[in-house]
Amino acid sequence: MNVMYNSENYYVVEFPGRGGIELVDKTTGRGGFLEGAVEVQFRATMADFAAGEPSVESVDEFLGHYDALLTNPMVVH
Repeated sequence: MNVMYNSENYYVVEFPGRGGIELVDKTTGRGGFLEGAVEVQFRATMADFAAGEPSVESVDEFLGHYDALLTNPMVVH
């Protein structure tokens, strides 16, 4: 598990052995697992962000476009 991004609003973790990305919206307590074509596009955009110096606001705004996919409630153990 590798943390790709962590802000006050979002948490993004990649799972190299599984080939997917978990995206968590901290404000709603919901998350989702991205894989396949969605994951590929997501990774490409995140790599573009990493190549520059984006603001937290711009990355969080991008991640907000995925909110409709975040349907799993996050449970703390």
